[in-house]
Amino acid sequence: MTLASITKRALVVLTAAGVLSSLTACGLNGDNAGNSSAAQQSGTVNIGVIYPKTGQYAEYGKLFKQGFDLAVAQVNKDGGVQGKKLGLKYYDTQSDAKQDAAVAPKIASDQSIIAVVGDYASPASSAASPTFQQAGLVHYGFNNSASTFTDTGDHVWTPQIGQDVYQKANADIVAKHAKKISVVYLENDWGKQAYQYFKEEAEKQGVDIVYESSYLADSTDLSPILIPARDAKPEAIVDIGYGPDGALVLNTLRDKLGYTGEFFGGQETEEFLSLAGKNAEGTIITGSFSAEGTKDKKAQQFVKAFKAKYGTTPGNFEVTAYQAIIDLAYAANKEGATREGIQKGLQTITDFPLYQGDGGTFKFDQKTRRADNIKPILLIVKNGKFVQYNGD
Repeated sequence: MTLASITKRALVVLTAAGVLSSLTACGLNGDNAGNSSAAQQSGTVNIGVIYPKTGQYAEYGKLFKQGFDLAVAQVNKDGGVQGKKLGLKYYDTQSDAKQDAAVAPKIASDQSIIAVVGDYASPASSAASPTFQQAGLVHYGFNNSASTFTDTGDHVWTPQIGQDVYQKANADIVAKHAKKISVVYLENDWGKQAYQYFKEEAEKQGVDIVYESSYLADSTDLSPILIPARDAKPEAIVDIGYGPDGALVLNTLRDKLGYTGEFFGGQETEEFLSLAGKNAEGTIITGSFSAEGTKDKKAQQFVKAFKAKYGTTPGNFEVTAYQAIIDLAYAANKEGATREGIQKGLQTITDFPLYQGDGGTFKFDQKTRRADNIKPILLIVKNGKFVQYNGD
């Protein structure tokens, strides 16, 4: 081998090492640029964030980040956590299970990280949980409603309402409007589990499900399953899925198939409202927060601060992200700004500040590691916006 070729190979290796070092410092998406060095200082502790900055669920990632950043600013304005500054380390996983599993060891080995929040989808989050459990690092799945999410171990927690509770409320409101329905649902573990909860409650309420079908998250044409859903002549059609696919279901029914009956589905995001447009009017969903309807003073203050910073009204996804950081900071201030302190706080604190539902405070059921008293509310689209619905 010539000296020139040896030199060339050395430069390639050094360049690759430099790129790897840069990625390690900045996280998968570069969001951590500028704060990673500060995070190593003794005056800063971090919360790791696994979330979809890019990909098909990027809309949720944007909403989450707004809530996270606002919460951290508030915590630090109030003095941080036990005298230390609180920071965030973001990792873009696209809410994909393979990416969550791949990045989890890196997060677990970073001793500046005292807890982890995320991801958007329960299947993706669950792929990372075993690594965090083994590392003694709290995994706070603030958006993970799958009833099996916390099964991994005692360091896996969520304040999110479970799908068993959500789908009971969903089936109950559907039963008030229709006794003969068609249902389509997302073909993943979350969707199948959610549909089973819905189906059980709907049958108890005397609802006849005349047609059912699942669909894939990346589907672009749902006509093959929606034509028979329409032709079954239901009084209502129910979609159990996420926001983008909910809009696809709704637009296909209204614009292509001429369905004019009631629709239950979608999610409370600007993306859903934008994609569905006028078709969204009258759509009913279950949620956990109403910016216009909340009577809780601290929740009202959150809404005011959010509008001042971002110029928009926060919804379910923004408030749950905000509350996740507030919860963990509250635990850190009570029991220690360490991994052990966060875990102890979740095990012992009985007055976490609650922004969702009727507000007040909440504590965790130590057996399920879920919040014990957060109840869903109903939301309806009126004049292009989601507002609280009284269920009539």
